Amino acid sequence: MSDLRKKAMTRLVLCAVALVASIIFSVLLLTGNLDGQTGSGDATPATGDTTSAAAGVDDPTADSFTTESTGDTAAPPAEEQPAEPEPTPEPTPVPTFDGLSVQPAVFYNEGEQPSYTVTPDNNLNMRAGPGTDYDKVSKVPASTVVTALGANEDGSWVVVNYDGKYGWLKAEFLS
Repeated sequence: MSDLRKKAMTRLVLCAVALVASIIFSVLLLTGNLDGQTGSGDATPATGDTTSAAAGVDDPTADSFTTESTGDTAAPPAEEQPAEPEPTPEPTPVPTFDGLSVQPAVFYNEGEQPSYTVTPDNNLNMRAGPGTDYDKVSKVPASTVVTALGANEDGSWVVVNYDGKYGWLKAEFLS
């Protein structure tokens, strides 16, 4: 075999070895086995097998290494600290409106609360719930401006505070 062919064959073998090493590293990285363990630690219920697909591959990062000049062993890798659990956000307190039989399904944040004016030709009955079958809480005079604090799911009724009392008003009579 010529010298040129030997060099080409050597390069081809080196590339093949590098490709195999890259594949093995990728498998270890994707399966999470770069922690020095030879298996995944998960027992399969049917067989009790605790090895992973890449269990036969040695992981050089998991072992202690010997320094060639002094013969001392390096300190083992520091143990992984368990990840701190993410703090759970405090739930936003849902306001409750005293005197209502039914609380609104939608709540408006302060600053985002729409204002309505009672139509000029109607005095509206404020009710304890979103419907005419609920008790009357108060009356809102015609042309009064009210601020909606919440609404039912379809927005056909809104909750307002008028004269210190909470109640529901039918949205079709507001403008």
